[in-house]
Amino acid sequence: MHVYLVRYSSEIFTKGEGVKRQFIYRLSANLKEALKRYNVAGKVLRDRDRVYVETDAEIDDILRRMFGVAAYSRARSWLYRDLETLKEILRSEYAHMVGGKKFAVRVKAKEIGVSNQRLERELGAVLYPFSDGVNLEEPDVQINVEIRRGRIFIHHGWEKGPGGLPVGTQGKALALVSGGFDSSAAVWYGLKRGVKLHFLLYDLGGEEHVMGTHAILKRLYEEWIFGYVPRFYVMDFSPILEALFTVPRDLRLVILKRTMYRAGEIMAKSLKADALFTGESVGQVSTQTLANLRVIEEAVNIPVLRPLISFDKEEIIAKVRELGLYELSTAIPEFCAVATSSPVRTSLRKVKKEERKILEAIEKAFSDVKLLNLDLPYEELDSLKAPESLPHNAEFVWLNRHNFAEILRKSETWAKDKTYVLVCRRGRLGRQMAKILRRRGFKAFYKVGGTGGIRQ
Repeated sequence: MHVYLVRYSSEIFTKGEGVKRQFIYRLSANLKEALKRYNVAGKVLRDRDRVYVETDAEIDDILRRMFGVAAYSRARSWLYRDLETLKEILRSEYAHMVGGKKFAVRVKAKEIGVSNQRLERELGAVLYPFSDGVNLEEPDVQINVEIRRGRIFIHHGWEKGPGGLPVGTQGKALALVSGGFDSSAAVWYGLKRGVKLHFLLYDLGGEEHVMGTHAILKRLYEEWIFGYVPRFYVMDFSPILEALFTVPRDLRLVILKRTMYRAGEIMAKSLKADALFTGESVGQVSTQTLANLRVIEEAVNIPVLRPLISFDKEEIIAKVRELGLYELSTAIPEFCAVATSSPVRTSLRKVKKEERKILEAIEKAFSDVKLLNLDLPYEELDSLKAPESLPHNAEFVWLNRHNFAEILRKSETWAKDKTYVLVCRRGRLGRQMAKILRRRGFKAFYKVGGTGGIRQ
């Protein structure tokens, strides 16, 4: 059986002994959960310097994605009896590896009363006759020998892990996600710092948006989140959307973001989470100027953490590509029916005055919150999509981001004994309008299509 030697991140070594033990325990527990999840038979052991994973399987793919791991190596292991036995192991098992090559031997051993330098010289002398000589700076082959826990571990080098801190060591937070590049990268960086993240998506983009975000979070869960199954909440934000059309257009996006923070704070408290995580970056869009971020964050009393605050868009996209999430994030639809931009500096006084009109809608949004499983496939069930068979007098209404507010206003005069089908190019606006109309007592559906023969 092989043994994987796991080196902790250097940050862990800087902690006090009590905290360090907690971090090592959490890393070990995360590794055990990962082995169980992937049906890998193995045993996880630990001491103050290493984690050891005994398994016949190859688990490199797990270790290179386990936060808290600085480096790992697959080693061979024997019981340590004495120095002469160790020399014989090197001669019989490793002489062929140095044949015709420059080599070096590196030793870490504290248990046998012999210095590392002396051991390196004596073990090097065993292999020297079979080699092309010693090169301590740039060897063709490096033999690493560690003696720990009464055992010998021999390996040929370290593979790099992701570093960071073990997930679960830094408390719990709620990530406000959209499925786009920014929130995906922010989640990864939050996990790397050891935060146990749960997720909240505000449904403004329809079933396609929910399904796409689920796919991204499921990928992150499967590849980067070990030790727990995160919760993924989806909140119907159509009550907020409807209410936003009662406030001035130039304040809508800032008020929308404040509402998202407020709802996130309520959800975070219910989860006993310590903070909100977002994918915001200074100056990336009009709501993310320092002036507007200050106005938005004033709405809550919970810390708002932004891992990407100093990243530019190219850096964020590069990270998403590296994570293999680029294609999934590109497919996530954007929703822009509320407004396309806001002033770079918004008046807090005006915002607080206008947002009173929509605070009641937050309570309505909480009446429709779904919890989706990230360890199971997404099941699409969209009762708002128009069926193939519709009443002969069903009325089709064309919708786009320019006429969304006008249609919403005109619908107040529509007859409620008819069926309405909201049609738009991609379905997102139509689905949101259908949800609003349903709540007003209409029989409404949405449909993806063109404008032919449809009332404008």
